[in-house]
Amino acid sequence: MNISTIYFVFTHKKEHKPEELSIFRLMPFSGLLLKASLSINCINSAGNKLIKPLPTILFFVCFHLSLLFIALPSKAQPIPDWWKQTHQYDENLDWADYMTYTPAYFGPNALPVPELYDGVIGKNHQLEFSGNLFWGPGEQTQSLSTRLSYVFIPGRLSLSAWGVLGEHYRTSPEIRDQRASLIKEAEELVFIGDFYLATQFRVLEEKRYTPEILGEIVLKTASSSRSRGARFFDTPGYYFDLSFAKDLYSSQATLLKNIRLVAMGGFLCYQMNNNYQNDAPLYAAKLKLDFGALSWENGIGGYCGWTGKGDCPLVLRSRLDFMRGRNQVFVQYQAGLNDYIAHCLQAGWIFTFGQ
Repeated sequence: MNISTIYFVFTHKKEHKPEELSIFRLMPFSGLLLKASLSINCINSAGNKLIKPLPTILFFVCFHLSLLFIALPSKAQPIPDWWKQTHQYDENLDWADYMTYTPAYFGPNALPVPELYDGVIGKNHQLEFSGNLFWGPGEQTQSLSTRLSYVFIPGRLSLSAWGVLGEHYRTSPEIRDQRASLIKEAEELVFIGDFYLATQFRVLEEKRYTPEILGEIVLKTASSSRSRGARFFDTPGYYFDLSFAKDLYSSQATLLKNIRLVAMGGFLCYQMNNNYQNDAPLYAAKLKLDFGALSWENGIGGYCGWTGKGDCPLVLRSRLDFMRGRNQVFVQYQAGLNDYIAHCLQAGWIFTFGQ
């Protein structure tokens, strides 16, 4: 396991043998997340006394047992004759070799630009549900997503999981053939996309002259089964990032309570097909205005791979949040500037619990 993990992380555009893929498809990254979590717990041994043993054990057990079910292979399906004729199929190749594993040639939920949060680990856990409406030339997509954030040590360590629960899409025949989709109708209802699992930890606490610095390790699982429709990659991946956050203004005496600047930089890597992986620098920044119960933020984010074939998505985001008690609702608009679907409107609900 250690050898395959090192091999996947440190090679660039290397070929992998089929038997190696089954080894590092998921479990090495699970081990990486666990080791990171345990190392942070060791560093903060004093803080561990604050954690209730039973919820922690249950979370870790469910966290890793779920990976076993996610990693189960899907049953192979025949290649339709119409697709073979359209793409002049070579029997010596796999149908996946005709696809371009980049954001511009897959659905909008395949590998979206990561969300940038407030650059701080809170005290409470959060559960989120949101609906997404994507539209652009030749495609319309609606999806339901969820996110769970569990705080192990307030302000210092948290684990998160998120992904797509369901997606309905419709594309034009031109987009279908451009992406080499095997779904002739170019319309489908898909359940369960690729889920993400993350460990977030504090590197430096925010002071008067220093920002809050957080580190994050994220695993992209291969939990979906619809790469045939060019919707989800159904391949593993990961990214590392550091975020920097600082309050530029803070006052309780005025309508505008707080202005916060957050920036992030990192490295993204994912498996494209059976032979290659894509590596990309990752970046994002935003400015958040807090008016108390209401907040408004605007930001930009993206990443850029090495293939030059639709793997440099860049997006602008604007979001409004309204908070009341433990409940929070939000609306966000996203504009795709490059290698991503043109428009996305998202609305969601967040419930805060624990502590």
